[in-house]
Amino acid sequence: MIPRDYQKAAVDAARDRTAAHGNTMLVLPTGAGKTAIAGFYIGEELEHRRHDRVLVLQHTDELIDQNRSAIGTVTGLATSVVKAEQDDWDGRIVFGSVQTLARANRRERMAPVSHLVIDECHRSAAQSYQSIIDEARALNPEIKLLGLSATPGRGDGRSLRRTFSNVGYHLKIGTLISRGLLVPPRTYTIDLGVEDELAGLGATAGDFDMRAADKVLNRSVLNEAVVEHWQAKAADRRTIFFCATVDHADAVAAAFRTAGVTAETILGEMPSRTRADLIARFDRGEVQVLTNCMVLTEGFDSQPVGCIGILRPMLHKGTFIQAVGRGLRRVDPARFSGIVKTDCVVLDFAGAALRHGSLEQEITLDEDDPEPGQTPWKLCPTCEAELPLGASICDFCGHVFTRERAEARLLTAFDMMEIDLLERSPFAWCDLHGDGQAMMASGFNGWAGVFHDGALWHALGQPKGRAIRPLAIGTRVQALAAADDFLRATETGTASIKSRRWLNDPATMKQMDLLQRAGHEANGLDFSLSKYA
Repeated sequence: MIPRDYQKAAVDAARDRTAAHGNTMLVLPTGAGKTAIAGFYIGEELEHRRHDRVLVLQHTDELIDQNRSAIGTVTGLATSVVKAEQDDWDGRIVFGSVQTLARANRRERMAPVSHLVIDECHRSAAQSYQSIIDEARALNPEIKLLGLSATPGRGDGRSLRRTFSNVGYHLKIGTLISRGLLVPPRTYTIDLGVEDELAGLGATAGDFDMRAADKVLNRSVLNEAVVEHWQAKAADRRTIFFCATVDHADAVAAAFRTAGVTAETILGEMPSRTRADLIARFDRGEVQVLTNCMVLTEGFDSQPVGCIGILRPMLHKGTFIQAVGRGLRRVDPARFSGIVKTDCVVLDFAGAALRHGSLEQEITLDEDDPEPGQTPWKLCPTCEAELPLGASICDFCGHVFTRERAEARLLTAFDMMEIDLLERSPFAWCDLHGDGQAMMASGFNGWAGVFHDGALWHALGQPKGRAIRPLAIGTRVQALAAADDFLRATETGTASIKSRRWLNDPATMKQMDLLQRAGHEANGLDFSLSKYA
């Protein structure tokens, strides 16, 4: 497996910062592949340390299963689990439940570890996490801590500085959108006539008073208006609504059902099997609208989501980004045939986009790479945390950095932001017909291609000895990103280098003979189509 360029940069930064400080935090948005980055980091750290052991902490059973599968695949190392009745510390990588290890009697059986990796590390200021971190440090004072989060700003006043002294890498969500790894949002701010009432809400416990918000927003006439706006802008899309309270979520779902739309409410206290069944029905299209009260901000990844509805005020930008991020994942056409998703509609009924700026405004062409000889780090003047040079806000204390730009470069279309993936790809891409409408690349374990049908781009891939499979349908950059990801997953860095060299070599006599037998007019100096004939 070949990491994306920013994944490699994140791993390099993590290794550098944990070596220098003993800890670091990586801030990467949904869809960046945080779990893969953790796997690459662990694999490189343990490569020459045969007796080291890593503990990966997560707060849900679903994340334990997901992380164990993904990290185990990336590293190829033995894994084990510590949760509930399971207490297996024999793996090189141990996946532990926070709820289990927060118990004193389970920490007494805790084995020393060389590395502690904390998923969703914005939670690590909680006492349950701190008790585990303290025990791990007591067992090994030289332990290295790596935290990963999409939105580290907690909003409750509890700082992560007790655990982390620095941010090793920070990737903006706009970078993933511009590279086709996420679909772009298309935001509509809709005034339901309660803007002044929402503006007067007070804050409590680090967020707006949701009971007061419920009184403003949870009215039958407003819920009916929400349905009407949705029908006008996103009636053909599977949708998630983030509501102020559970009662509000129930009322909104009822309003949709009254209008003949299949809608359900997903609750935090639902049994895991019931919740999984409801999400599966949503994925299959049996339920079109899901409402919730901040249940689906973490650990929920449903590719068919094509619309996000914001029906609660959001004090912190991180909450807004988390919610919108649920709708930005690309669709795998092999899993969800018939769904074409090139963007995500965001219906903001509560002024979150006006307060924080829409995610479209997150995308810029400005790069934050240091000048030659310039240090890539800077200190926050408020809390003195070490941050990447390009950080615009401190992920620990919220300090906002201001800087003058000689020339403002505002974007009006996502096409302006398309990064040439062909240059970033480790594979050699061949323009089959010379018009850019059909591109192919290959490794030794498969090939991938992108093809334009006049309206949309289609990405296809074929692993060696297996059937061709669809990878993506969408814009050119989205198709290229999916095809490149497919090859990265099937090949190694060595294979990609050899493949590039092979494509530029003249055809061999044996290849020429095979082409002629197949009826192709072969030219030994043809370095393009003949290789794929």
